[in-house]
Amino acid sequence: MSDQSFITPLQAFYQWERLRPNEIFLSQPLQGDQWRDYTWADVGQQARIIARALQDRGLKHGDTVGLSGANSAYWVITDLAIMMAGGVSVPVYPSMPADKLQYIVNHSDMKILFTDADGASSINNLAATVGDTVTLISLGDEGTRGENTPITPWGSLLEKVAPIDGSPLRADDDLWTISYTSGTTGMPKGVMHSFSTMPRFAATFPQLTPQDNNAVFFSFLPLAHIGERAAIEIHALYVGARIYFNKNLDTFAQDLLHARPTFFFAVPRIWHKLKQGIIASIGDETWQQVLQDPKLAHTVGKQALTALGLERVTTAFSGSAPIAKADLEAWTTLGLPLYEGYGQTEHLSGLSNRPGAVKVGSIGKLQLVEELAQVAQCKVADNGELLLRGQATMLGYYKDPEKTAETIVDGWLHTGDKVRVDEDGFVFITGRVKEIFKTAKGKYVAPAPIEDQFGSLNLLEQLCLVGRGMPQTVLLVVLTEDAATLERDDVDAQLWAALDSVNASLEAHERISHIIICQEPWTPDNGLLTHTLKMKRDEIEEKMLALIKACTEDSSKTIVWEAP
Repeated sequence: MSDQSFITPLQAFYQWERLRPNEIFLSQPLQGDQWRDYTWADVGQQARIIARALQDRGLKHGDTVGLSGANSAYWVITDLAIMMAGGVSVPVYPSMPADKLQYIVNHSDMKILFTDADGASSINNLAATVGDTVTLISLGDEGTRGENTPITPWGSLLEKVAPIDGSPLRADDDLWTISYTSGTTGMPKGVMHSFSTMPRFAATFPQLTPQDNNAVFFSFLPLAHIGERAAIEIHALYVGARIYFNKNLDTFAQDLLHARPTFFFAVPRIWHKLKQGIIASIGDETWQQVLQDPKLAHTVGKQALTALGLERVTTAFSGSAPIAKADLEAWTTLGLPLYEGYGQTEHLSGLSNRPGAVKVGSIGKLQLVEELAQVAQCKVADNGELLLRGQATMLGYYKDPEKTAETIVDGWLHTGDKVRVDEDGFVFITGRVKEIFKTAKGKYVAPAPIEDQFGSLNLLEQLCLVGRGMPQTVLLVVLTEDAATLERDDVDAQLWAALDSVNASLEAHERISHIIICQEPWTPDNGLLTHTLKMKRDEIEEKMLALIKACTEDSSKTIVWEAP
């Protein structure tokens, strides 16, 4: 996309506000079955009011404003308001631990924080965490905000503040956002993007997917994650799509049915859970028949997608982490066009499977399509590491020039992902450069490809291969809810069969000596997943270390259940 044709997300919003003022842009779920719709004109009016409120509170050009809350119309309106007011948005996961939140607030020099924290106790705790130099404003006007708390209600701003005049613009090279990484190996890093780095990649979506101004999106992954922000919020601004929001986990199914999107973006864990739900509803025997019979697959797939609210989807993507081949193949069998893509907070690469260029298990072709030639370029270093560069590359890490220089060398961003490229040019991730470990035998093991071989086993919800310094590798797993209700002998038998099959394909030093069934799922709340649902391998291994050591010293049992 040439510089002459590129417009910023703010310019894209003004375009649709002018062309389609009375058409619905955002749909917010309320209580029960109630929804509140916002037209492009409504959003523009409210964003201009919030922008004025920010300026009235002393916001200067380049000051940072935090956004911490569930996905909502208010989140998007506030994001636009920050752009209009001259600020820099700092998205924050609402489930962020207090120590990391405090770090981000201080590190980003945050002046104002929008939050959907509810009730006096939560708000006062938040105020104590961020300190008295940060102004708190409620994100939306639903629920009880708590009396005698240091927070400005959203509703009072809409009632008392006049909107800013006109449609203020931002320069392409203005700092747009500081998006903090999930902090897998320490405190989060602040990734800086201008109005023409990551948004320039999102602006290519209309060329790569058949979405237009009749498109419908469903937003449920955290908007603090750059993948959701690019694929849903910024993508919608460029194509003029309508966005429905998910209220919470309990209403996910009914909200998705209400929205019936035409484009759907999810992480592998969601795709796996949805697939498991279909299998549970039809039974494993019927599912095996579906995999073998195209006619039955078409019938079952049509029914299942309609029941989920996904029957109108023309393009779907999986990202953020590798997806099991079995899950990709399952959705293809059911008739959903699901493509695996790749990107990082630092650079949304453009690497992705797409119509006419698909190879299951890959992240797309190394040679990108023409539309992305200037936006993103890819190559593989001598050590197998994937390198990226182009207009979509981050500006750098906020206040960390040393880490920036370490990550971007000679213009190439070092992703930390090891890959291989096949004879057709498709790229396959083989693991993280730092995740590849050496066993006691002195040979290296890449865990990701081995974990992927267990993907067709419907028993497993999560799995993590460890083995640094050990005689053999050990596989840690968490069962699905359905598998956890089965007899242990049945589970053991299926795991034994899978283990024998996988080990037969591995080199001697890679072979798995034990499978340990963990009692507790890995979640962000217990610190074993990041807020973007990536595994924290070191933490998982550390938590299970005592049992791992006991297993490696005792070869009498290969399948070991962690005691409750």
